[in-house]
Amino acid sequence: MVIRETSSNQVVVITIEGEVDLYNAKELKDILDDKMRKHQYEIVVNLEKVPFMDSSGIGTLVTAMYKLKKYHGNLKVCSVHGSVAKVFKMTGMESHLEVFDTEEMAVQSLISERNSHSD
Repeated sequence: MVIRETSSNQVVVITIEGEVDLYNAKELKDILDDKMRKHQYEIVVNLEKVPFMDSSGIGTLVTAMYKLKKYHGNLKVCSVHGSVAKVFKMTGMESHLEVFDTEEMAVQSLISERNSHSD
């Protein structure tokens, strides 16, 4: 698993390449926790290049999203496809995590939420 970070309009974009499973989900959790320690509370996780994610990976994302909400932040997921999309559907994760077709749509959603809170 390779994890890359970029930033767009103060939104952290984490792009994952490779499988996310019980053996490497902690690496993703550590990165997400580090963002929160640095007061970066708006995060998009791009799963375009993730062919497989098990429940530990999904659990990591959901846990991070709930932690971020405590700080009035949020986590959005984008570019979910194939078996990962099936796991999201089977586990009902779509009702917890907001999933977007593209990274741009997910980033824009966070910016819109930020602007609506600052009124």
